[in-house]
Amino acid sequence: MKTVFLSLLLGIQMMLNAQVTPPPAPPSPPTPPEPPSMEKKENGDTVKIKLGDRDIFIIERKSEDKKSKKENDDDDDDDDDDKSIDRKHSNKENINPEKKHKKSKGADVDFLDIDLGLNLLQSNKVNNEVLVNDLENKPFSSWSWTLNFLPTKIYLGSKNVQLMTSLGWRIGELTFKEKLSFEPNQTLVYTKDDKVKVSSMDFQHLQIPLMLYFQSNKIKGLGRIGMGVGGYAGVLVHQESEVRREDVRRKIETEEDFGFNTYRYGLSSRIDIGALKFYANYDLSPTWEKNDFRTLECGIWLDF
Repeated sequence: MKTVFLSLLLGIQMMLNAQVTPPPAPPSPPTPPEPPSMEKKENGDTVKIKLGDRDIFIIERKSEDKKSKKENDDDDDDDDDDKSIDRKHSNKENINPEKKHKKSKGADVDFLDIDLGLNLLQSNKVNNEVLVNDLENKPFSSWSWTLNFLPTKIYLGSKNVQLMTSLGWRIGELTFKEKLSFEPNQTLVYTKDDKVKVSSMDFQHLQIPLMLYFQSNKIKGLGRIGMGVGGYAGVLVHQESEVRREDVRRKIETEEDFGFNTYRYGLSSRIDIGALKFYANYDLSPTWEKNDFRTLECGIWLDF
């Protein structure tokens, strides 16, 4: 009985001790890792980084780069020419193809040029003095217009040397000082009539000029200077006589054959200084058939 009682007290004591014992403490947080440390050696080209249990080394190879630069100095000098060539080649490749086309352009074709001048009848080779005096013309009333369609400039190696051509339609007039009335279908058969106020002849040619033309580069304050020599050939397409009489207040036009030469050919020249452009044409062919009258035409050249 005594033993049972002691065992009962011992159990109660153990129960009380279990209730009094505090609960275990929570676990402590883990310690943070050490920050990486960096150590630089005295030579200045190696860096040591410590990351936890690992060591990381960064090696700077400055000395080797300097050596390689020194060794490559000569090679760089040798490569300069190659680089400049490559640069020029790349620049050429980057040029706009339209600009390339303009540089390689061999010709230019415009729409219209105009020659505006005066006709001067030349009679140096005519032996008939009466005919020479009667057919003396008034230069400032004897106009000449030439419409040059599709004027073309063909460049011979550069734009400074050109071949110039076009399709020309010439409209000319000869106004005489004497009061003359011409007979149609005859060559230079006329009568003097005091009732005639103005007597003139009109003619038209289709012609093709061809000229070798030299032109300078642009000069500051002046422009370009050019000069050309060449020739022309054409065919007569129209002729008529115009008479204004004092007794009749109207102009009488007679479209007949008055003996003009069917073909026209001669020498031509042009000169321009900046915006001023001049030309001259001298007929090697007679103005009329069966005589030696020649026509000298000179004036200004309008280049549009």
